[in-house]
Amino acid sequence: MFYLTIQIAFLLALAIVSGLAIGWWAGSKTAQSRTLAQETADNPFEARFRLEQCHRDNATLRRDLKEAEERTEKLTARLENSTQQDNDVLERLETYEIRLQALLEDLQMRDDTIAVLENELEQMRARSNNT
Repeated sequence: MFYLTIQIAFLLALAIVSGLAIGWWAGSKTAQSRTLAQETADNPFEARFRLEQCHRDNATLRRDLKEAEERTEKLTARLENSTQQDNDVLERLETYEIRLQALLEDLQMRDDTIAVLENELEQMRARSNNT
């Protein structure tokens, strides 16, 4: 019976220590995110940098999208001209169509992010002009 009591006490102590460690870690993460948000809000250059980075990412995604569309068109034309349907070509075409859809979704998400960042930048400019 004494052995069981020691095991329970050990497990409770272990749970308390791990709970405190996880709580401390989570608290430091939220404090870091708050300070990062405050630094970003106070620094218009950081917002401009993030906006420029989003524009670069957006251009890269558009280039990838165009390449994927070209590959899809080539495979579709090859499939239409072929008298015998090739399973490999069909699989590759489906793969490119899936990739194309994913790129379109990512591009839309980046466009939304750019719109939000441009709005934040305009608000910062308005605040700095009022001061």
